[in-house]
Amino acid sequence: MYRTRTGPWLNAALVVLVGNSNAYAQIPTKCLEIERVLVDACNSACPGAQEGENEMFRFKVGPSPISLNDLEADWATQNAFLGWIQNATTANLTAQLNATITNCGLLVEPLSGVLPPGASVLGITSTDMCVAGNSFAGLSDTLFVIYQTPGNSLGHFKNTTNGNAVTNTPSGNSDNRVFILYVVSEQCADSVAYDCRELVNQLGSYGGGSTVNDGSSLQVQWPGTPVVSYVNDGCQAPFAALGVEILTGPTTVECGGTIQLEAVATGNVGSMFWSGGTGVISTPTLPVTAYTLGADEVSSTNLSFCVVSACGDTLCDTIELEVSGGVSVAISPEGPISLCPGASVELTASGGPSIVWNTGETAATISVSTAGPVSVSASNACGTATDEVEILLSAGPDAAITGPTALCAEATGELIASGGESYTWNTGALGAGLSITGPGTYSVTATNECGSDIASFTVTPGSALAPSFTYSEPTGCAPHCVEFSTAALEDVELRWTFGDGTTAESLTVEHCFAAGTFDVTLSAVPSGYSALCAADTTLFSLVTAWPTPVAQFITDPLVTSMDAPDVRFTSTSTDADEVTWLLSTTPIVDTTTFSFVHPFQAAGCYTLELRATNVHGCEDDLIDEYCVEEAFAMWVPNAFTPNSDGINDVFAAITSLSGSYKAELQVFDRWGSMIFSTADIVSGWDGSNTMDGVYAWRIGAQDRQGKWRERTGHVVLIR
Repeated sequence: MYRTRTGPWLNAALVVLVGNSNAYAQIPTKCLEIERVLVDACNSACPGAQEGENEMFRFKVGPSPISLNDLEADWATQNAFLGWIQNATTANLTAQLNATITNCGLLVEPLSGVLPPGASVLGITSTDMCVAGNSFAGLSDTLFVIYQTPGNSLGHFKNTTNGNAVTNTPSGNSDNRVFILYVVSEQCADSVAYDCRELVNQLGSYGGGSTVNDGSSLQVQWPGTPVVSYVNDGCQAPFAALGVEILTGPTTVECGGTIQLEAVATGNVGSMFWSGGTGVISTPTLPVTAYTLGADEVSSTNLSFCVVSACGDTLCDTIELEVSGGVSVAISPEGPISLCPGASVELTASGGPSIVWNTGETAATISVSTAGPVSVSASNACGTATDEVEILLSAGPDAAITGPTALCAEATGELIASGGESYTWNTGALGAGLSITGPGTYSVTATNECGSDIASFTVTPGSALAPSFTYSEPTGCAPHCVEFSTAALEDVELRWTFGDGTTAESLTVEHCFAAGTFDVTLSAVPSGYSALCAADTTLFSLVTAWPTPVAQFITDPLVTSMDAPDVRFTSTSTDADEVTWLLSTTPIVDTTTFSFVHPFQAAGCYTLELRATNVHGCEDDLIDEYCVEEAFAMWVPNAFTPNSDGINDVFAAITSLSGSYKAELQVFDRWGSMIFSTADIVSGWDGSNTMDGVYAWRIGAQDRQGKWRERTGHVVLIR
């Protein structure tokens, strides 16, 4: 078929199946015929819209009018039929739908709720439908529209049972459903049975998500037993489009004879006509007519049957009539024919009685070796027929190879051969392309119908990169930091490896090394250019980081007092070849021995600095403090007066110890019972809740050397 546009264009997706019985303006012989069902509704354009509010179906009324009160539906699901509604809401909805039509179609509600004979009717399952989700733009016919009373938001037609995966064949389980329309008073009905697994998606396949299945529909052919086709025209209303089909067959006509032609049309047809050929069409404006061949139609001719919609759209179907009894001629072999240089071909004409070549020859078979068109003609009483072939000269093969001229040893490339129809490489590989690795010499034999030719190609070794870099002072005390720098190379990736398990990729980088000796490597790797080969530059033992001493010491004893003023200081420094001590006594102690003994002359805290160095000049300083207590002494009163006069109110000890230390004070009555205990011997005992009298006491304290010092005695409490 072909179409010519003379008015607003009808979307090609709306063209539906046209059966041989759907003749132009045909009316069903029974009460109604279901023609199409939109099973999977389109509601995604309206947030919150429900499936059951957007399903539709189309049917055609039979020879008698149908009142909506007399029409009932038995849906393909368990939803109950709620009846039809026609009010201000349906009128407003119909107006909204009509506003979306860009063709010349129209939706109208039935007058007084009665559908007239032969009417094409669109049923919508709810007045809550999504107007934006279902296109009526291409409607070119007048359809009566009816609406089910709202309330069923669930589906009325069961959707596909196939899974989310898109497949070329159904993958779900069979689920057979039936949709029925009843005319109650006539006890008449029409039904459509379908299998949910056969429903197709918008891709023409099966399964997929809900959106790709929107628009899945049933196309029903009538009369007789309904023939169901599974189609998907996307999200648009199920209305009939303009359709045309020529039914005539067979299509062979005797030379000068007459043939009966028959065609059918569907949709809103405004006019129709036959055209084409040079003969006579008896009634050009009817679908059934006769055609008589013209005198010059001796082999074949083409005729068209076209319909024009009320919108001015034109749709045509074409038929080719073969003429028998007329003259014909054909050349074999058929063209175009390619000849190798110096070759020739024999051409033979078969057909009607007198033959004349454009070369002037009249024999049935001639030999041709030059390029150009060669034609032959034959004539009889019905006319003249011609045939023609084109003679071409083919060039012999001219083998050539293109590809990379240089490759690294591990790099891959592809050579492409040309100049023939088939190719054989010296490696045994076949085809125009050859994958290679590294350098080498390759050859290919190119062959066509005229012979063969050989070409060779050499791939040379690629050039190795030679990355170089500069660096700052490579030796020093750990951690030793060295700055490395290199220049950028086009299409080359650069990476540093520092010999201590770390890497970097900057052009300039500072790296700090722990103690040790390290190799430094700069690697260059080309990106996408196999004629440059990866390479490394390594400077062995480039960086040496000398160990840095750690200054530390021990004392014997750890703490002391003037009871034992001699203290030994010993260096435990690591990686140190020399040490220097400075002790802030008077005079200052300044020594380089690793161990020395100093007799302290006075109690106090003294600053001690230890400097550790090695032969590389690496050093570390440690500054600490060593404290010497006075010789242990303790003073305790023999009486106290806890009368809150601020004078001698508590019983407490005074000691030579300073800082924090472990101590204990215990007080006993005259019967030996402990009546007071504290670890704070300086704050002491305030004698509260105790009578005047004589009390025994015991006081202990741990001196700086860890020795427990203890005293006992008696104290008089007087208020």
